[in-house]
Amino acid sequence: MKIRGVITAAGDSIRLGQPKALLTIAGETFIERLVRILGAGGVDEVVLVVGGRHASVLTQECERLGIKPVHNPDPQRGPVSSILCGMNKPGDWDLLLVQPVDVIGISEADVRQLIESQNRWPDHDAWILSHDMRRGHPVLVDRETVSSLGTEGGPEHLRALLGQPKMRLHHEVTDNPLILEDVDDSKDWERIQTRI
Repeated sequence: MKIRGVITAAGDSIRLGQPKALLTIAGETFIERLVRILGAGGVDEVVLVVGGRHASVLTQECERLGIKPVHNPDPQRGPVSSILCGMNKPGDWDLLLVQPVDVIGISEADVRQLIESQNRWPDHDAWILSHDMRRGHPVLVDRETVSSLGTEGGPEHLRALLGQPKMRLHHEVTDNPLILEDVDDSKDWERIQTRI
């Protein structure tokens, strides 16, 4: 099964005051780190979705890394608009892995474990990492299931999709608490970067 990873990075980072995707950890930008981790973890294709006021500088970073970004023309609609842009990029895929750019503490092992859970539980619709009984990122969803996002009468966002009563969702438990942590502001970043 072919896995397309979508990194959502079209937000304006208003609380942080600068593009989250360009923050650095251990000499890598968030974009660079996540592309490396997803690829090493078993994702076949990584798509970075950019938009909003930081689209130009994020596109430059993508060019530096040899990645062709997908542009979200309407990021004000929220993360689902970026997921849809990543899904609709031409190409063949069976499973969509969704990873926000600001959840930077994931590891190759987390990604591999999530993908392996799909292999062990193929009769499910979606697979999600969890820690301490809480859902985190990334999330892996089969093509048929995720295709209902944004359709007439369909779920309006990923959380609504995963919360549908008929959803066969597998929670894959990890010991990495950083799958729950996102960088929204400078205090978050100060707290999280010391734990990576």
